[in-house]
Order: sequence, then C-alpha cells, then structure tokens
Amino acid sequence: MFFYWNVEHSQKMNMRALERLCHFYPQILNGFEIKIGKKRRKICTEVWKIIKANDPSFIIVPEFQILTLQVLLYRFLHRSNFMIVSMCDDSYDMVVNNNDFSIIHKIARKIVTPLLDDLLLVDSRVVGWYQKHYHKGIWLPIIRDEKSEEKKYKRLLPLSNRLYNQYGLKGRKVVLFVGRLVALKNLEVLIHAFERIKEDNTTLVVVGDGTEGNKLKKLSSIIHKDVIFTGHLEGDNLYAWYNIGDVLCLPSYQEAYGAVVNEALLAGCRVVVSEKAGSACIVEEQNGEIVNPFKMDEIASALDRQLQKCLARQEITFRPHLMGMEFDKIMEHVRKTLMA
Repeated sequence: MFFYWNVEHSQKMNMRALERLCHFYPQILNGFEIKIGKKRRKICTEVWKIIKANDPSFIIVPEFQILTLQVLLYRFLHRSNFMIVSMCDDSYDMVVNNNDFSIIHKIARKIVTPLLDDLLLVDSRVVGWYQKHYHKGIWLPIIRDEKSEEKKYKRLLPLSNRLYNQYGLKGRKVVLFVGRLVALKNLEVLIHAFERIKEDNTTLVVVGDGTEGNKLKKLSSIIHKDVIFTGHLEGDNLYAWYNIGDVLCLPSYQEAYGAVVNEALLAGCRVVVSEKAGSACIVEEQNGEIVNPFKMDEIASALDRQLQKCLARQEITFRPHLMGMEFDKIMEHVRKTLMA
C-alpha cells in the first residue's frame, strides 16, 4: 500500500497519526511536485517499476490525478489486463448541478472515466448518475468501523467530561460544527440560524480554524447566543467533542462528502446536513435531517427539531451509534462487486 503524499497540503492533518492507524506499513510514492493553477500535483517516478514488481490483479488509484494517467498508460503500453479502479468523492450536487471544485476536475472526469474499469463512489446518489452516463460505479461511503469506534468513544468519556465541565456546558444542549472555517462551509448562515432557534440553554461549539475565523468570531460576539470556538483539534481532543455534541450541523454549500457526519453519528450525535454534501446519503429519519444550505430558517427549524429529541445532560455518558448501515456489510458488498 502506497500513500500519494507524505504531507497533506490541503488540510492540517497529522500524517504520522494516520500511519499508526494502518494495519499495514504504508510507503510513500517517490516523485516531484508541479503546480497547476493553485493545486499541487505530483508526478510519481517509480509507478511502472512498482507495477512490474507486484504484478497486481487490480490497482486502486486516486480520482483523476496524474498518477491515474500513469497507470492507464502502463496498462496500454504493456498490454496488461489488471483492473484500474478509481476512488471518487464527487457529490450529487457536483455532477448534477455542474458545481465542481474546478474546471480541470470536470474535464478530467469526462476524459478519464471511460478508460477506467470502475469507480468507488462515496455518495449513493452519484452511483445512479455514473451508471447512467458511464455504466460503472460502486457505492463506498466514507465510514468507519462502528465496533472499533465504539471502544474509542467509551475510552474518551473522561476527557469529554473534563471538556464539558471546563467550558461550562453542564445542563446545556450543544450544537457542534467540525471543519475548516472557510466560506464554502457556510458558517455565517449557521451562526444566524443558531441565533433563531427556539431551544433555550444551547451552545454552538465550532471546532476548526481557517481564513474566516476572525469574521465569524466577530459575528458571534454580537448575537444573543452562546458560541465557543475551540480552534483546530485532532485525535482524541477532537473526537471527545463528538461525545459532547447533541446535534452536529454541516451546512456547506459545496461539500464533496463530509466525513464528520459519520464520526458524529458513531458517537450517538444527531445531524443536520446540507443537501449539497455527499454524506447526506447516510442521513436517515432516525438520525437527522437534510437541509437546503441557502435557507436559514430551514436550518434553524431542523436544529430545533433535532435538539428537541435530545435531553439536557449533567454528565457525558456513552450513547449507542446512530448509523443506519454496518461497515462490514458495506465492505463485503464492495469486495464481492470488485471480484465478480
């Protein structure tokens, strides 16, 4: 197994911590970086050598990257018969409403997809679109194993309670946001929607940092509701907040997936999720609601309804997960489909 990057440039992420979670020894693909527009791209220099040495049955590649083209070129020139399967985190909004992150991505989709054997798609709604247009696509949502996550959230209960007391949240209901503080996350609308909710004794906790941070803190200071900014958090310090949150809100107006939704549901936290997010596909009636991110009153009403289903707590205790699907069953379906 090879990692594409040894440092994740797009987000603050502890790569060493990720490596420790792997059940294998990850290697880094050697190569050199180039810049196309504002994006960093990588040309890997040993791809063909690795393919020749391992003689794979299939190769899983990142979506529409230069690496994908290198693997496709090898297969063509060497008349190899291994399958090439691409990961792809297109959301339904991106493919149906032409709301791509870049024109390059849109063009690459049209050129590269016909050359692939299949794609692993994170949004179930997108599978239908790809099947219609390209006759390929397997649903693989970005979710974690609920059994191992349950152990983690139980282990973090003492830390969750310390934070709960430290921030004076006892007896209050908590609306949680986790992510980058950037425009497309739509936090300005979330703060105004939070101001309008009818539930008393509520606090909005914003976990993350970014270019919009100062503006959002200024806005929060003038509304008549309690808002806490924790700054950027990782690992246990982040996951402890999912035990505390009563309702996670992801109001993005552009969001490929949004793995925080699964993380929150695994901690028993209810969710209010933008219809633009790929992770809306794991939201069901029993665990949350899907909303239009441009309608402030709709977000406020959804938050109210979900908060009413939560009891004010004096102590953070373990909650069963709210995921409507099982990790093992999803993975078994993907394995059988790929091997068919």
